[in-house]
Amino acid sequence: MRVSAFVTEARVTGRNTAVLHLAETGEADADEVSVAWNPLSFASARAALMETETAFGGVLDELVIFADPPTDATGITGVTPRAIERAVLEWAAGYAELIREAAKRFAERGGGSIVLVIVQAERGPLGAMASGALTGLAEGLFVTGTPQVRFSAIRDESGQPDLLARQVIKTLDEQSREPGKIQRFGNRPGFFGR
Repeated sequence: MRVSAFVTEARVTGRNTAVLHLAETGEADADEVSVAWNPLSFASARAALMETETAFGGVLDELVIFADPPTDATGITGVTPRAIERAVLEWAAGYAELIREAAKRFAERGGGSIVLVIVQAERGPLGAMASGALTGLAEGLFVTGTPQVRFSAIRDESGQPDLLARQVIKTLDEQSREPGKIQRFGNRPGFFGR
């Protein structure tokens, strides 16, 4: 829902959109550019970005990543070593490589923007570990940065895909009032209500 709401909002603003879908799910929408990505393969990150650039005539200057780690509430004693390893590789290494590859390509082409949206939810040990890894990655990117790449991160606590989509577009279009911090996006009304 979050991705489709963002695609709709992005098209309203005149942006070309492509959706990276997990290669193992095979999910694709005939109405959009859809590119397979396997977060367990570093080569897949480069291939997915190159395929997207090709679909857009060689131009890719914005990347929005919606990360929603698993909410499985299996206790730590019920988790296999293989599941732990897969979670680390997929959610930490896989997403880090996608961002690294995009930042490298953007820097080589003179600049770009990356927005990482981390969905907040109650999670079991592996999902919480994945969410923590993504948050840590965002914090590390704020500290080290890449001069030609504007990086933003949003912690989505809203559960409202349409409002989140508008916030992501706003984040792409405007400088952050608090650069270097993960934005918290919730659904709480302001002091005087909505």
